[in-house]
Amino acid sequence: MSIFNKVMASALGIGATKIDTMVQTKNLMPGKRIEGICKITGGKIEQYINQIAIGVYTGYQKEVDDKVINESQCIQTHYIKVERNIMPGEVCEVDFSFILYKRVPVTKHRSKVWLSTYLDIEKGVDTSDRDYLNIDYNDYMKNVVDAIDELGFSIREIENEYCKAKLNGFKLVQEFEFVPTRGYFRGRLDELELVFIPTNQYVDILLQIDRKARGIMSFISESMGMDETNLRIRIENSRRYTVDELKFEIDNVLRRYS
Repeated sequence: MSIFNKVMASALGIGATKIDTMVQTKNLMPGKRIEGICKITGGKIEQYINQIAIGVYTGYQKEVDDKVINESQCIQTHYIKVERNIMPGEVCEVDFSFILYKRVPVTKHRSKVWLSTYLDIEKGVDTSDRDYLNIDYNDYMKNVVDAIDELGFSIREIENEYCKAKLNGFKLVQEFEFVPTRGYFRGRLDELELVFIPTNQYVDILLQIDRKARGIMSFISESMGMDETNLRIRIENSRRYTVDELKFEIDNVLRRYS
């Protein structure tokens, strides 16, 4: 074994073992299983691998001193024990399978989710790999969005934003912003903002509406920033809600406050 190669791999990571993560699941959704393979390729020297850590990350925006900065959040981490030597040039494939947290954002508009896979190497420089994911709506999210669409709203933006309340331990929420383009609420509401807060027992749908100014008192309220109303609808995980059921619930709530 070349001492030079050993020093370069251990101290600098040059010529060290590499890892490549390949996701095999086609339709990824929050709360559903993700499966794939971690391909480990030996470098120029024999190295001992302790474990693989697969982190699920997303980005979000945070306003600091009137400036918007981009931050990242680790949603979850999945560990795989390896505990073996990888010989020079050896290729080893390790399967992985785990459930994505329900708080993983969907990757629509500017929202991004990625896997960062780290190879824990004994007495060496850890190596990593980044892979972007395509996360779609799960069933209840799709039904809610479809229900809002049928009420005459269109999605304007989906983005991840900083939340100082740290709901469920997370620093961000994914916000869905809708505008009324047709139907009863056009001309009555400026916009509708929605956030999903899932738990093991239920999902809270948090709604914020901006009311259209109507009359002098409404105009005063709007100009003073008092035109927003926060609402909540809770759906249980133990039952499936149809689009019509969700449409009925959301319509009732919005009509009450619009």
